[in-house]
Amino acid sequence: MVVGRCGWKEQSVENSQLPDVRTLQVLEAIGRLQSITLAAGSLGITQQAASTRLKRLETRLGRSLVVRAARESRLTDDGQALVSMARPLLSAATDFESELSAYLSQKHAVNVAASLTIAEHFLPRWIVAYREAGNTASRVNVTSTNTREVIRLVSTEAVELGFIEGFAPPPGLQYAPLALDELIVLVAPSHPWAARGRVSARTLAATPLITREDGSGCRSVVVATLGQHGIPPEQVADPAMQLPSNTAVLEAAAANAGPAVLSTHPAASFLGAHRLVRIEVDGVRFRRSLGAIWRQGAEPPTPASQEFLRAVSRMTPLSGRQTEDGS
Repeated sequence: MVVGRCGWKEQSVENSQLPDVRTLQVLEAIGRLQSITLAAGSLGITQQAASTRLKRLETRLGRSLVVRAARESRLTDDGQALVSMARPLLSAATDFESELSAYLSQKHAVNVAASLTIAEHFLPRWIVAYREAGNTASRVNVTSTNTREVIRLVSTEAVELGFIEGFAPPPGLQYAPLALDELIVLVAPSHPWAARGRVSARTLAATPLITREDGSGCRSVVVATLGQHGIPPEQVADPAMQLPSNTAVLEAAAANAGPAVLSTHPAASFLGAHRLVRIEVDGVRFRRSLGAIWRQGAEPPTPASQEFLRAVSRMTPLSGRQTEDGS
């Protein structure tokens, strides 16, 4: 055994027993609080456990580290020197503990992305169902965006689970249908269509509509449905206005900026307040599937996301699984 820097006794690597971080935390807390009892309390351990750790460390180092007294305890010069040397380690330990806690918490979270209509009108009830199924330990982190961005987030594994609107599952992703949604044509009460309450499919196709931004599910459903009724995409008029949210579309239509096509769910309050009127389209119903998507495998990639999808599936009218080709 040799004497090294600061006179500490050095042991061979094989026999070295560095002070553990918890004991160093006890010593640092005693230096701050001038009390073994208070130091122990600040760290959530008993005074006896703190004293035992301290005595073991003093025996191991062969140095007295704390002067104990009835009213207070203070560090000796050796104790102060050890705490000074340990500060970088203690700081790193605090950072590590914080990052580890965040990491473990994240592993128990469900990270989902949902199109706006689903995020606003379906996802809150789905989260409640998930909680009621006993999954109270798992947090649900939600990104609300348009369908195209949901597909991108799932494809790049930024989230484990996505919820989208539309007819067909995205290529390369697993898909589970969950519910059916209907889109309706809406106009202000003062709009010319309001008096007759209906239009032909060709009139609708030829009319510039107020729609959500490019990448949302609404316009693609309108174009695809009209295509099924003999109106090709090139005969569908460009949008009169593209807006980033359902509320913005509804407000623009209510201001008589033009007709809009939107889900019945966000439109319900505007219809109830008589700010908008529903217009029937002769022989046409605009319907779409609401579904879950994930990147690979028979189920979503984490146990928490699997449990979330099971909770959602139990409370929605559709069931079953589809693969990336829709089979």
